[in-house]
Amino acid sequence: MHEAGLHPIPDDAPSFKQELRLLLALAIPTVGAKLSHMALGFTDFVFVSQMGTEATAAISPATIFCFIVLCMGMGCVTSIQTFAAQSLGRREPHRAAAYVWQSFYVGFFFLLLTWPAIQLMRPFWTFVGHPENVREMEIAFCEIDLWSMGLAIMCVGLESFFNGIQRPAVALWSVAAAILFNALGDYVLIFGKWGFPAMGIQGSALATVLAWGVRIGIMLTAFLSLKYEAAFHTRRNWRFNLGKLWEVLRMGGPIGVQWFLDVSSWFVFIGLIMARFGTETLAASNIATQLMHMSFMPAIGIGTAVASLVGHAIGAKKLALAQRHGRDGMVVTMIYMGAIGLIYWLGRYRLMGWLSSDPVVIEIGAGILLWAAVFQVFDAMGINYISALRGAGDTKWPMLYVVFHCWVIFIGGGLLMVRFAPGLGYHGPWMICTLYIILLGLTLWVRWRRGEWKRIDLFKKKDEMAGIADHAPGVPALTAESDY
Repeated sequence: MHEAGLHPIPDDAPSFKQELRLLLALAIPTVGAKLSHMALGFTDFVFVSQMGTEATAAISPATIFCFIVLCMGMGCVTSIQTFAAQSLGRREPHRAAAYVWQSFYVGFFFLLLTWPAIQLMRPFWTFVGHPENVREMEIAFCEIDLWSMGLAIMCVGLESFFNGIQRPAVALWSVAAAILFNALGDYVLIFGKWGFPAMGIQGSALATVLAWGVRIGIMLTAFLSLKYEAAFHTRRNWRFNLGKLWEVLRMGGPIGVQWFLDVSSWFVFIGLIMARFGTETLAASNIATQLMHMSFMPAIGIGTAVASLVGHAIGAKKLALAQRHGRDGMVVTMIYMGAIGLIYWLGRYRLMGWLSSDPVVIEIGAGILLWAAVFQVFDAMGINYISALRGAGDTKWPMLYVVFHCWVIFIGGGLLMVRFAPGLGYHGPWMICTLYIILLGLTLWVRWRRGEWKRIDLFKKKDEMAGIADHAPGVPALTAESDY
């Protein structure tokens, strides 16, 4: 069954060189896909920022908010990667496709919620309290962009499947096509080219919705092709399955909650805490956050590859190999993010100058990038180990750790700095942000080291119902002695 996946697990312990080659073979296209995700949002940011400082201040809070709304659904269906990877490792690839179809039903459910959500945009952004011109742009963007909810969730379900079965290039090509389409759409619709009306920030939102449609069209065509039908039964497993949907929600629910509360904490931090320091600080924070994407988005791509490899190894009953995947992923991620931290430190003024000509915004943003340089290696630790834990099916406790650190330390501490140390200005909350990322990274590393994930068996109940023992025929039991 090796043809079902790109990289079969070797029977003997791989050398570090072999391990690194295996990780990079998966990580490079996955990183490319994540960078393309970044480019998709960054394209909107670049085009909209040409409309002025107010538009620059509006676009990041609006896009973050729309992503927050999506987080519960997208986070839930991300668990499909773990099911697909472990199914492949168990040499039962046909199990994977049915989980993907359940993500379509989740997407349809969120599509039904779109119109009611749109009705809440004006009261919500009025409550947030940004300046009137900024607020009107945020409302205009969200009222269109929210129509992408269903498409985005289906796309994430398909992308998780392809990542889990070690075919990340499919997702890469789909998002690359979406970027080209989105950039063209931004140019035409924002500024009114080629006979189209100038829609401003609404044009950016419409281009994004259409780009999601391009993505799902490409991935769905591959998913339903004869090649994948033969290996994974992608066409015959289309029916709604309450049992499989519950499995996706049970494991993916904590991921969705984690994403929702993690991203919403950043929304509160940027949109409410940083906004208290003025429009220039809000714009600088938005720009600095966009620049941070060049660090953590590739790291998330490496983490996605690590999750796939960990899940594959566990499905094949090779726990020590799974542990090595987690460790070696940490090495690669830390080297990359450490290097980006140096770039933030040495090139902070030049980086800010690429996206703003306002000297006040540049000065504030350069200060923020200094804090980002400090926490890079700890952010690498957190991203790597939460991905490895997800590949093992360990999602509940990592979710609780993220929620505590985000809302008690990050947001709670940031508000305390604003209240009791106003003389520090924007440095106070960003110092707390740095502390939060350091502590979260260390906590997730400890969780991985303690090894509770080794006792998780996602398919145990199904095996027992099928009259199988706790492991598949011909596959050694899930014990440390039989990892290799």
